Amino acid sequence: MKRLLTLLLASTALVAAGCGGDEEEDPAPAAGGATTQEDAGSGSGEAESAGGAVAISMKNFQFVPKAATVKVGQTVTWTNDDSAPHNAVDEKTSAFKSELFNKGKTYEFTAEKAGKIDYVCTIHPGMVGTLTVTQ
Repeated sequence: MKRLLTLLLASTALVAAGCGGDEEEDPAPAAGGATTQEDAGSGSGEAESAGGAVAISMKNFQFVPKAATVKVGQTVTWTNDDSAPHNAVDEKTSAFKSELFNKGKTYEFTAEKAGKIDYVCTIHPGMVGTLTVTQ
């Protein structure tokens, strides 16, 4: 039983260590346009945009805001404000899938059809968001 507990504690420490800390060299840019952007803005609650782009921040291992609403044709920009790399992936409908990108980098997606998109950061469980696309 002690061996199992020791193994469990060691595994937990390794997982926690992988979620923060050192800056890594940037991986290749994501399809869909991971680029550098100085200030994409941030907020809390639900974001709704009447015109231009919608900004979603990745900070403290959360999408901020967790829920956003855009219209067809609008662009959503995710900005990584954490020290750890993140991605934004729609695992259900495959509308978008970024590669991992580091602090200060962005990923953009332009909504093409109405619907609700639940998305995640695939390397950080619990880091989830919702994008509602309207006509």
